[in-house]
Amino acid sequence: MVPESVIIIGGSVAGLLQGLQLKRQGSNVIVLEQDPSKDRHSHESGVSIGPSVVALLDKYDATGRPAAIPTEYLSAAWRRNHLRVANTRWRHHMSNWGCLYLILRANFDGLASAAVPHPPGPKRGDGDVDYRPGKQVTGVRYDQTANGGKGLVEVDYVDVTTGATETARAGMVLAADGVHSTVRRLLQVPTRKEYAGYIGWRGTVPEKLLSASTVEYFENRLNFTLLRGTYFISYFIPTEQGHVEPGKRLLNWVWYYFLPEGSPEMARIFTDIHGKVHPNTVPQGLVDPEVWRAQLAAHLPKMTAPLAEVVSLTPRVFVTKVGEAQCSTASFFEDRLVLVGDAFTGFRSHLGKASEQAAQHALQMDRVWRGEITQRERDREARFYAERLILLNRLIGFMGLGLWWTVLKTGVAYLWVVLGYKLGFA
Repeated sequence: MVPESVIIIGGSVAGLLQGLQLKRQGSNVIVLEQDPSKDRHSHESGVSIGPSVVALLDKYDATGRPAAIPTEYLSAAWRRNHLRVANTRWRHHMSNWGCLYLILRANFDGLASAAVPHPPGPKRGDGDVDYRPGKQVTGVRYDQTANGGKGLVEVDYVDVTTGATETARAGMVLAADGVHSTVRRLLQVPTRKEYAGYIGWRGTVPEKLLSASTVEYFENRLNFTLLRGTYFISYFIPTEQGHVEPGKRLLNWVWYYFLPEGSPEMARIFTDIHGKVHPNTVPQGLVDPEVWRAQLAAHLPKMTAPLAEVVSLTPRVFVTKVGEAQCSTASFFEDRLVLVGDAFTGFRSHLGKASEQAAQHALQMDRVWRGEITQRERDREARFYAERLILLNRLIGFMGLGLWWTVLKTGVAYLWVVLGYKLGFA
């Protein structure tokens, strides 16, 4: 049975996918989001929209706004002068994190934005919802005797602006608070965290700044550019305001680049314009322009002409460390608290599957509440999906970076995981 009351910790895409599904099914939902801002800043970053996200939007979205731009091809360029060494059909949907977030917010709690200026009203049968920004969770516990012996999970939190402390209670808690999950830390869940050994430079360029030939080159495709020991992935995405029309789109790119942990180069790159060292991401507007100019000067001559145009015209870049976070236990407090999305497993970003995993978790939990599977079966599915996607993301990354022996070993590990699951070992 769908829970009557739910607290979702984390108000990003993962939490909102869960929250929208629950709202439409009549649950009363509170979302606790640590970020106090009304509008979350997305860096205009691109995300991949998989079939599970599409299925949830098709079923529950009432805005009518397109959340993604479809692509029909996957292409690859090799070094500087080989613009098309591979080209194959590969239909997919590419979105903008901010656009997707605002569409979900409009559906969940009626937030008006440039993307959805007139949010849809509640539907018949919707539960009551409350999105609470600026609420940092400080504690979680389970009272088995509360609610007539049915049990309640209690969540303590503090307002990051006023310092006021409060407690919320619900029959179910979903922890969707990301790869650096507070809930995972509070519960002392054993977690493997790993820096991949490389970073991702990222940026977007307004399509109107690009030449017609460059737009045509990147049109309707996910494009890989393989250089020596480094690679780019690029594709068109909507703007955060939801524009998907040709001429108004953004071209999104990610540049994977080896960078040893603790090296002087890492220290330079992750020190912002104010001298602050960032542990994971230097946001847009804070990257040291001298560092970026040096990066461009060293690598721009090696790029294909269309890619060089895109990267050199990018108004603002940001940079983030690529890594993984994985735990093996998803459910706690007699299955009343469940880790979902990146709070359960954070992938390397090569396949852009973070939102797809979150949507998978939403659909899996729905099957549990409908009695189609047990929580134990659901958790096994979630672990298998995570283990496969960890290895697939590594595989794509190692191929792009030219680590062919590691590609072979990772491929064997992937087959072993799939075989183990099929034979019931996992």
